[in-house]
Parts: sequence; structure tokens; C-alpha cells
Amino acid sequence: MRSIRKRCEALVSIAAAGAAFAILLNGIGCQSSLPAPIPSQATPEDAPRRGGTLRIASLGEPRGFDPATAADGLSATIVNLLFDGLVDYDDHNRIIPVLAERWEVTDAGRTYRFFLREGVRFHDGEELTADDVKRSVERALHPTTPSSWASQFAAIDGFERYTEKNEPHLDGVVVEGRYVVSFRLAHPDAAFLAFLALYPTRPVCRSGGDRVSPSWHPCGAGPFRLPPDGWRRGQSVDVVRHDAYFRPGMPYLDGVRLLLLVNPTTQRFKFLEGELDFFRDLSASDATRFRNDPRWKALGDDEVDRTVTGEAMNVEMPPFDNVEVRRAVAAAIDREHYRLLKPPAISVADQPIPPAVPGHDSAIRGQRYDYAAALDHMRRAGYPYDLATGTGGYPHVIEYLAYDAGFPVFSAQILQQELAKIGLRIEIKLLSFPAFIALTHKRKRVPFSLGSWDQDYPDASDFLDTLFSSETIAQEQSPNTSFYRNEELDSLLKRAREEQDEPARLRMYKTASQIVCDEAPWAFTHYYHYYSMKQAYLRGYRPHPVRVMYMASTWLDRAGVRTAQRAAPLFRDALGSIFGSGR
Repeated sequence: MRSIRKRCEALVSIAAAGAAFAILLNGIGCQSSLPAPIPSQATPEDAPRRGGTLRIASLGEPRGFDPATAADGLSATIVNLLFDGLVDYDDHNRIIPVLAERWEVTDAGRTYRFFLREGVRFHDGEELTADDVKRSVERALHPTTPSSWASQFAAIDGFERYTEKNEPHLDGVVVEGRYVVSFRLAHPDAAFLAFLALYPTRPVCRSGGDRVSPSWHPCGAGPFRLPPDGWRRGQSVDVVRHDAYFRPGMPYLDGVRLLLLVNPTTQRFKFLEGELDFFRDLSASDATRFRNDPRWKALGDDEVDRTVTGEAMNVEMPPFDNVEVRRAVAAAIDREHYRLLKPPAISVADQPIPPAVPGHDSAIRGQRYDYAAALDHMRRAGYPYDLATGTGGYPHVIEYLAYDAGFPVFSAQILQQELAKIGLRIEIKLLSFPAFIALTHKRKRVPFSLGSWDQDYPDASDFLDTLFSSETIAQEQSPNTSFYRNEELDSLLKRAREEQDEPARLRMYKTASQIVCDEAPWAFTHYYHYYSMKQAYLRGYRPHPVRVMYMASTWLDRAGVRTAQRAAPLFRDALGSIFGSGR
């Protein structure tokens, strides 16, 4: 752990520097040359070809590949290749059958019956049956499973008895035949299909047993499998084609290699030399240069705004147990200063639901920068501050945690400057990403921290229920990192989950968003979307609206791969990585 105390003083004005840097990027982006893209030899009309290993990279390290416990986005990238679910989202954001051939909904939304595809094989050769579905669901939801997902499935009949009273089986998951399984709900849940599209309850091989074990080697029914030595910690993850996959001819790739702990500057060089086929951790400078090069522009893709980022305040710890202090923070932040740090990827946030997610409503009275209101909230909290004399405010220094990767380092300094102007003094502490996650998700441990949530499924409940419902509060691995609870909000979110009329649900979520904006367990700062680059010979890829780096249907034509060409530097390493990977 390392601390930043007065680093912002050397910058004079982060906001001004961000604006100047954005102008610099646009200018340089038109002047310095990039090597030409490596061409594809295939034509748009050519059929997909089998073969080749797709190479991607990340600056992070996954935590594990058991679908029941995988909780970080990088793990999910591999989990989505190893495990298929009963249903999933297609490229157009629609839920479609996958391991299930079809489903039906009866009993006024209380019973979901799935008819499995016959002949689906796990990686170990065993056939998928309804018994495997029930066993996998019980395994994922068992109280000994360290998962933050269990509460999402609370509508299943018998869930409370199973998770709290040690019943041996979950009564609401019923095997009706070798290939038929039903989920019986205690009450309707409009998001239930979306939850089944998530990865926690995806069927696992019988070797996974009925309880999660850290020694289990991941085994599922997805398009790729993990060899025994496929994960070399700190180096790479290699998955290979599942030859018995139920979709004929799929996947096209022989495998996917994910390189680990590769900084964005190194990723850029590897990509330009053809050593990576896909590049997602672009710095602001790199994104600008690729966008401004007409040869590369068509190979870039903007993902949708599906991530909300903000400043998470632990309402169980002072001073954020005082709602007026939280309101002061929300009003003191000029979100435009955040946006200027990385303009290609950031838009200003004023509410918890990103623009690409159903439930985002521009008519919501969201959070706004209002310095006078921030000072008034501090006065109401009992901590009046006089800017002219620099006296007053909260008398103690507040510890603020962020992870040490590019953007969070600079946004933390902006926050430090903005809050100092209302009498809140924060000490920034930077951690590795794993340490940051471990600490901020523990109860009564961290008063103030960076908050961020990536969409798991495209519904308002993914953000509101996960981040702000009291049901998701846990002693450890708590998705609700502000540990916020509000009975009115809990009741509203529960009714919204049971509401079958979509317009009525959206009205409820609008009210819920307004409650969260007003009570401010988070000060929402920005929405984030990735800009990614692909090689011309990477075919069949476009950003998935839900999945991250989902490559199951891509294919390679490497006939034109560059073998001996050094990539021209885009910037000196230090400058090229200033605004690197982190959000």
C-alpha cells in the first residue's frame, strides 16, 4: 500500500492539465505515423475457417474460473468460454436458449420449465442431464459457497430454507425427466431469466460435486475447455477447443490465449507487431491515435456505456453515516473534470444506471455539481466550512482507497482537490487491484473508496439491487460496498422485481434511482466504455452488448501476419501510459 499526500500540488490544476492533454492528443494523433494494419487475405464473402489461437492480454490476474464464485470481470471472460448456461444473451441483447432447447413460463410467472438439448457433452465426455442442472444450482447457492450472487435467486421456492436452515436440497428446482428441469418461484421475478443468463448457476461437470472446492479443475459444457496446465498464474491462461461442443463446427478457433499482467504500453507494441490479435486496454493517447488514423479507424469498436463509476461512501462509518455529508460530496464534485482525463471513453454520470441499460432516464433529478449547495450541506451536517479562511469542516482526515492503475490515480487527486474546498480532507491510499477489492468489500473496514460496477445483465436491477439493496450486504465480498440500507428502497426494488408490466417496472426504478441520488451512498461521477482494436484478420468479432471479449464465434485468417516489423513508438513509454488502463 502506498499513500499520496500532496502529489496534486505539483500538478497545479488537474482539470486544466486534462483539458490541455486532450488537445495535445488530438494534435499528435494526426501527426505521428502508425504501422499499417496487418491485412486479411479473406474476403467478406469467405466462409469462416477453423484453426489458430486467438491472443489477447490483460493488465490483471483472474481470481478463479469456478462459475459459482467468479466475481471479477477478467475471470468472467474465461468462464464464459468454459461454461454455457441454459440461456444467454445474443448479439442483439435478446435472451435465447443455449443448453436448453426451449422454455416455457406458466403459473403467472411462477414456473420456468426448461427442455434441455439431448446429447450435450461436458468437457469430460459425460452427457448433460436435468440432474446436473439441479446439482449445479444447489452447489452455487449453498450457504458454504463464497458467492455474492446467491440473493439474486431468492425468489426460488425454498431458497430461505436451503440457505439458512440447512435443508439438503432446494425444493424449487425440480427434475421432471432426464432432459426437463423446472424452477418454481415463491413469487414472480421479472429478472429471473436474466439471472439464469449469468454464470453462477451454469452447469458444471459431475467432478464439481455438490459443493464448491478450491481444488476442483473447471469443467463445463462451453465451447472451450481448460487443460490441466492451462492457467499459469501471473503468466497466461490457455483454453482449447471443446471438440464435442454441441454446435456443429463451433468454435472455429483452436484456442484462446490470455496473457496476464501486461501493461497497456506493452500490449500496444505487441498488437502492432501482430503478437496480439485484439487490444482493449488502450490508454487515452492510444485511443486517440488509432481513431485518427484512417487505416485503423474501421478496425476500432466503441463498446456501449455499461459501467457506472463513482465515489462510494461507507454509510456505517463516520462521517458518511451523516446523509448531509454524503450530499455535500455529491454536490462538490465537478464531473467535467473527470471526463477531461479520458474524453474518448468517459461521459458524465448523474445517476446509477448507465445510458445503455434499460431504466436509465434522462428526466431523473440526478446529482449535479453545485458548490454553494455543497457548502450548505456541510453546514447542515454540523461541519460549516469557510473557504476564505480555510477553517472549519470535518476535523479528521478521511482515508480514501483506490487501485494503482492509471485513471484512478488521477481521479483520486481531483476528488482530493474538490473536497478540500468544502472542508473534507482525504488521504489517498493506492493498492493493487486484488487488495483493493478484498478491503473495500469488507464491512466496517474502509470509509471511502472508488466505486465501479460493470453490467452483468442489461436491467436496472443489476445496478440498483446489487449496489444498494440491503440484501446484498455481506461481511466479506459485499457487492454493496457503501453498506447502504433503506427500507423504502428495499421494498420498492422487491416490488419492481415482481412486477410483470415493463412500463410499471421502469417507473419504480426511476423512483429508486431518485432515492439513491438524493441519499448519495455513492457520488456518481462518470460512465465508462471501452474502445477496442482488432486486427484485420480477426473475423466475426464485434463487441457483445453483455459479455466482455466474447470470442466464441470469431475466426482467424493469419496469412498476412507481419513476421519481422517493429512497431513505431506512439509516445515515450511514460507519456503513453499516464492515462493507462484503469477506470
